[in-house]
Amino acid sequence: MLEMGGKFFTFVGDITRFFSQSFFEEPAFFFSRVIDAPTSSFYEILFVLFLTGVVVTLAWGVIAAMIQVSFNPLIQSIESYVRFFGKLGAWVIVFLIISMVYEVIARYIFEAPTKWAFEVAYMLMGTVFMFGIAYCLQMRRHIRVDFLFAQANDKTKAVIDLVGYVVLVPMLLWLTAGVWDYFFQAYRVNETSGESAWNPIIWPFKFTFVIAFVLLLLQVIVEVLKNILTLLGYKVPDPLPVEGLSSTNPNEPNPLISEEISREPR
Repeated sequence: MLEMGGKFFTFVGDITRFFSQSFFEEPAFFFSRVIDAPTSSFYEILFVLFLTGVVVTLAWGVIAAMIQVSFNPLIQSIESYVRFFGKLGAWVIVFLIISMVYEVIARYIFEAPTKWAFEVAYMLMGTVFMFGIAYCLQMRRHIRVDFLFAQANDKTKAVIDLVGYVVLVPMLLWLTAGVWDYFFQAYRVNETSGESAWNPIIWPFKFTFVIAFVLLLLQVIVEVLKNILTLLGYKVPDPLPVEGLSSTNPNEPNPLISEEISREPR
């Protein structure tokens, strides 16, 4: 057991060294090394699973204790940022429409097409999409097959969602590291688009990918917390949609995002 414990902590030390040496330089390589790190025997695997169970149990206890104080400020802060970028993405659509109308008028009426319209259009459309991902998750508007899910009670739904979000977190960490590298390489060399005579610098657009995946990761963490709160017996209110967007059922009031998370009656 002591030998297995020593191997386990050596394994953890190797992962820590990889993190400190190569995470910011080559994040995809770092994550592949962590995922592929070998264990040499069945008993070592069991030992690692046992320690993982202990860590998860302790973490659950810490989360439950922290909830007794309140997670409201954290949840409200993250969701307010997500809502801000959701609104910003909605306003970007206005500039997208203006640019396209200008190009049509310039091309077909004045016979003077612009050299920037195509690239402005795909950059603005991409920005709308990126800024809307996390907000769409917050509003629970992503496509889902819910013919069974809709029939479940709140705690069963929380378990299903919690499993999905926990599986999603490592993937989002990997994707966030990847898009950061995607942006940083473009920033480092002042990469240009190469798509038109305008040929603009592309890194500001690529930075929207970083913002989008960071926001999505934070919103997933919020959803994990909300589902844990539901399992612990708290009533978690739904966020209020941005002005101009109606809820699915207009006859049911949708509580404000600032509404406090309250304990359900036993």
